[in-house]
Amino acid sequence: MHRSPAWLIGFCGFLAGVLFFVPVTNGYNPEVDQSPVVLTSWALRHIMERHWPDSPAFGAGKFQIGITASSLREMVNEAVANGRSRPNTHGRPGTIYEYDFHHPIGTTIDGGPATRLRVVVNNRNEVITAFPF
Repeated sequence: MHRSPAWLIGFCGFLAGVLFFVPVTNGYNPEVDQSPVVLTSWALRHIMERHWPDSPAFGAGKFQIGITASSLREMVNEAVANGRSRPNTHGRPGTIYEYDFHHPIGTTIDGGPATRLRVVVNNRNEVITAFPF
């Protein structure tokens, strides 16, 4: 895979007998592979509190009844691997991935059927949020 010059910027270290390189990027870089992403317990809790089928949160897309943490991870990975990417909004670091599953995955903010998933990922490849839209 072609790596942009931003991929070459970073620092090296030596920890527990292992030499490592940590790339440093500044913001969005569409040429750097953003997968796999990490779904942290914090992000999963946020998604469940705001976007799970039984969430009382208003103004948020909701997943279909039957969603599980495992199926959410699969959907997030598919969206990141196959979806369109763009920089995060309002100058925030990270990337937004959007993917159309072509079948209902939940409801939109207005309660209509949603077939698309939006995944917001920070520059450490950690999911910030994911929701149907």
